[in-house]
Amino acid sequence: MKGVSPLIATVMLIVIVVSIVALMSGWLTSFFMGTRETVSNRTDTSVDCTGAIMTIDAVYLKNGTFPLGEANVVVRNEGLVDDLAIMAAVLYNTTGHNFSTATPLPVTDLDRGGVETLRFANLSINENCTAFSRVVVTNQCGSDTFKGAPTECVKS
Repeated sequence: MKGVSPLIATVMLIVIVVSIVALMSGWLTSFFMGTRETVSNRTDTSVDCTGAIMTIDAVYLKNGTFPLGEANVVVRNEGLVDDLAIMAAVLYNTTGHNFSTATPLPVTDLDRGGVETLRFANLSINENCTAFSRVVVTNQCGSDTFKGAPTECVKS
């Protein structure tokens, strides 16, 4: 019987194993580098958001039937993070209608202690403002909700 000599078989086996290791090494390196960057980005975002506190200080309504109602919502950055960005703001009435802000979004550069007033127009709010339900304002780290009676209700 003729076959491959043990020396040639050993060399071929070593070449095959080294080739497989080289291929796997390149793939594993790129995989772990990508995973490390993803974890790093998420960690940076989490650390940045730990000191982010946004509150809705007040809601001022000017009642009126659609499209006469207006609202001004006062938002404050009470956290330790500069450059907080208001990404979305929605006002809801008790009938389930939602109204987007007339203020262009996103509002960026809301620094520590900074105050921003968001304006809503074309609202459907009754005479004594009991149709107001809530306002939700969202930033890159979370959101705040103002429920209950508005701070002030002015008749139009």
